[in-house]
Parts: sequence; structure tokens; C-alpha cells
Amino acid sequence: MNRMLLKVIFSDLVRVVTFPIRILPVKKSRILFTGLTGGNGYDYSCNPKYIFEYLQNTCPDQFEYVWTVNDKERYSFLKEEGVKIVKHFTVSSFLMLLTSKVIITNGSYIPWFPFRRKQYVINTWHGGGAYKKVEIEKGKPDWAAKRMAAFCARNMDLFVASCKEQERQMIRGTYQYKGEVLKAGTPRNDKLVLGDIEEMIKKVKRHYKIPVNARIILYAPTYRYAASPVILEADDLLERLEQDGSKWFFLCRYHRYQTNGMNVHVGGRRIIDVADYPDMQELLAAADLLITDYSSCVWDYALLDRKCILYVPDRKEYTEKTGFYVDLEKWPFCKTENMQELLETVEILQRDKEQEEILKTRVREHLKELGSYETGNSRKMIADKIREQVQPIVR
Repeated sequence: MNRMLLKVIFSDLVRVVTFPIRILPVKKSRILFTGLTGGNGYDYSCNPKYIFEYLQNTCPDQFEYVWTVNDKERYSFLKEEGVKIVKHFTVSSFLMLLTSKVIITNGSYIPWFPFRRKQYVINTWHGGGAYKKVEIEKGKPDWAAKRMAAFCARNMDLFVASCKEQERQMIRGTYQYKGEVLKAGTPRNDKLVLGDIEEMIKKVKRHYKIPVNARIILYAPTYRYAASPVILEADDLLERLEQDGSKWFFLCRYHRYQTNGMNVHVGGRRIIDVADYPDMQELLAAADLLITDYSSCVWDYALLDRKCILYVPDRKEYTEKTGFYVDLEKWPFCKTENMQELLETVEILQRDKEQEEILKTRVREHLKELGSYETGNSRKMIADKIREQVQPIVR
């Protein structure tokens, strides 16, 4: 039985099980957050986290805030701020999910949870740009995939878009969403756009005891079952970068879905595993060089105007199995298919400043071609939408 069919069946089951809760009124001052793209399954992360913090700073004590999480103890600091914490897939979580006026998610729950018409569901999504295709686009969609896509489209009231191509191809195309799209960019990227990143950089370096003047490579591959091993040798890369006397640190962050059987690995002795770090945007802000493959983190990093290299030994296989909204050939980042190419590209970008500037110009043009909506104002635009739906707590 495929995953899509299981979600369809589970969704119908949840609708029946939660029927008694639907009798309860929707709390007009209650806002619920749920998100899951942080390190090792951190729920308090991604776009919902940044929207929550903006509301906390601009509307203190005005609303009731709820977070659904896997590990309540991990987020005890939120309790101290008056936030209600509930565990996923419990009666308490279903109660909160069905009685909150506004639900803010990066995709979680929308594919299967039957929200009520009185509620206002905001999908911020969890990736910018228009790069690898989403799951229901892989292969030929069956009736279950089509039904799930239709359910998703009906199950939200506002979809936040990072760019025109994402809106056209994924939001309107894949999901056939006909509701309101907010052309706001991504909340988690506001600080990257505005250059408000000094504290983010310091935070990462303090956490991993990296000297202030040292430089950082971040390797952040996406997940997939590659037929042949995709192996990156970290020590060789560091040796090449440090030929000019500079000091570099190699941070590796596998995708949270990554498993040993997926055949994507990094080798070497000088590797710092950052899979458990809760905030990807802080890691991106701290990185002087990003190496990735098909991950949408290229969109986020492009906003920093820095060097990015794609390491894609399995590009043909991935293109055939998954595919892209915007063809990989049109991505403006350097593409390498083996370690020798990667090392040579790194060396060229290190010594050839003119080539580096040419590539940066291409990236800026790429953002324009995709119709970027990123202005650094996303959090405020979404907060304004939320305020239209909720009522402040009467004290």
C-alpha cells in the first residue's frame, strides 16, 4: 500500500475519531504553530518559528499561543513564556488543532488533517524557489495522489509564496490551489535578506567553538536513495581551501530524512556533525561556502550573495527519478560531478575573484528570473493577515 493511499485512509479515520471535538467552539484568540524541518526533527523551527517570534515581539500577551511538538521537554522554555505545548497525535493535540482560530504550518498536517471551515490555515511551506519536484509529482500520480492534492488545496486558506515560479508551478500547478496566495517571500529568510545576521553567525561559532576569524563550509545534501554511492571527502576539500593559509571548518548537515541506506555520505576526520542544530538559517548565515545538490536551501543561500557549489554525481539518476520545476541546467550555481571537479571549482573560486563575481551576478539574475518575492518583510505581512482573523485576549 503506497504512502498516499495511507494518508487518504488516515485522514478519513481522523475525521470520524475527532467528530466529538468539532462540537466545541473555535477560540478566536488562539494561534497554533506546527513545523518540522529543524535539526534531528526539531518542531520549533522553520517559518512557523520566525512568525511566532515576530508576533511575540510585536504583540506581547495579546493572543494564546500553542505549539504541537514531538518532545515537550525539549521546549520547556516556551512554557515559561506562557505558550501551551502539546504532543503530536494525542487527544490534546487534536483538541488544539480543531479549536485554534489560526493554524500556521510549513506543510505539516495539511495533507491529511480535516480542519474546520471556521479556522484559518496558513501554509508557509518549507522550501523556497522552484527546484526539485514535491513527492506527489514523482512518477505518474495515481488517484490517491490526486485526491490528496485536492484535499490539500481545500484544506488551506492562505499559501505563502517565495517567488512567482513557485506560485505558478507548485502552488497553482501541483496542488491546483485556487485560494489566496501571499506574495511575501519566506519568513525564515527575512533576516538573510536584510543582512541582520551578525548574531546568527556568532551563535553558531560559539556553539561549535569555532574561532571568530575562521571560515566555514556547510555541506547540506538532500535525501534520496542513490543507486551508486555519493561520497564527498571533507579532508581533501579543507586541504585545498587552506592552501592560502586560511583556517576552515567543515560542517555537515544531512537532511532529516537521511538514513544509512540512502547512499549519500561524507568522509574525513575533520567533520563537525550539525544534524542536531535546531536552526538551518543560522547555519546558512554562518557559512562562507555552501555545498549542496538538489536542496532548496540554494534559494535561501542565494539571498546572502555568497559562493555555492552543487555536488551532483547522480544528477542523471535524480533527474529521471524526481525531476525539477526549473531545469537543473538553468540553476546558476557551479555544478560538479566528482571530487576532482569539486576541488578544481573550489580552487578557481578561491583565486579568481572575477569568476566569483560573474557567478554572483548570475545568481542575482536567477532570483529575478524566478520572480523573487523576498523583501525581508514576510513576517510582518503574515502577521497582518493573522491579526485580521484573531481577537486579542480580553483581560
